[in-house]
Amino acid sequence: MGTPTRGIELDRYFGGLFRSDARAFACVATSPNDVPGWQNRARPALRHLIGLSVIETDSSGHVPRIDLGEPEAFDDYTRQLGVIETEPGVHLPFWFLTPPGAGPFPLGIFPHGHEDHGMDTYVGKARDAAHQSRIDREDRDVAVQAVRRGLVAIAPNTRGFLPANVPDDRERHGKRDCRCQAIHCLLAGRTAIGERVWDLSALIDWASGLPIVDSKRVLMMGNSGGGVATLYAAACDARVTVAVPSCSYCSIVGLDGRVHHCDCNTVPGILRFGEFWDVAGLIAPRALAIVNGNQDLLFPLAEVDRAVEECARIFQVAGIPELFEHHYGDGGHRFYADLMWPFVARNLPCPAI
Repeated sequence: MGTPTRGIELDRYFGGLFRSDARAFACVATSPNDVPGWQNRARPALRHLIGLSVIETDSSGHVPRIDLGEPEAFDDYTRQLGVIETEPGVHLPFWFLTPPGAGPFPLGIFPHGHEDHGMDTYVGKARDAAHQSRIDREDRDVAVQAVRRGLVAIAPNTRGFLPANVPDDRERHGKRDCRCQAIHCLLAGRTAIGERVWDLSALIDWASGLPIVDSKRVLMMGNSGGGVATLYAAACDARVTVAVPSCSYCSIVGLDGRVHHCDCNTVPGILRFGEFWDVAGLIAPRALAIVNGNQDLLFPLAEVDRAVEECARIFQVAGIPELFEHHYGDGGHRFYADLMWPFVARNLPCPAI
């Protein structure tokens, strides 16, 4: 007679792990007056949870160094390659695009997702004809789109991808550098998303001091992992006035308990903080437009809709429903310029947008 074998009852297991009544900073506001108090409690908790307090301690006394290369002139903008040392030993390349004129102009920062040298894609710098075709077809040169609309545009390398990567040269992390970065920083009380938010805030710090930049008008826009970084950065840094995450917003876990995002977006304990809509709700009363592709296989549409409905509820309770929009593009995991820029034009005033 064999010994009975028992495995994990996944429904019960996930239900216990991810129960909604354990989310200490879920938004339960019922009136506009309730929202600022919730945000004042939740934002510092989120910053701590993603490891920003650890990075602040580790970087104590560090003054970021910025080097800019020679400007390259195009028909209607100028482009420079820059490097910023956001913390000791972390040298982050970025493209810096400026429109003609003295400004001050709004600032746009465009973090990319899972792509080595993804900052090149965002400025339309293709490695071959197939890459150029994809850039054109999927509206991926967002920094160029921005500078042509009158913004100063920064397209940074996202930490975790070449050239600012932690290589999985021992092949212990699925041959994925983003996972390798995540594992190493988790051991030190950080998260990969926290490091990316830190880098984006450092770029805002630098750019805000430039005479050409109007630091009161800051757009952040990214696709995929760049959209996740956009959402967390805008939630944590109130200097971001308009946020447009593309093909990245969904519930963190579905009703079936399954996780939707890449391992490198893992924040230990996040579901004891809240869900993704509670992170997004910290952006209110600033402007937030979420864009998804209706054929994006990474995120179940029912879970996108559920997350969107919850985020819309927070903006409604805050008394600013007009500052939140959600759109589906007719396609997959990409940018949708026709859905993003009209929202930016309404909420980041600039004559050229």
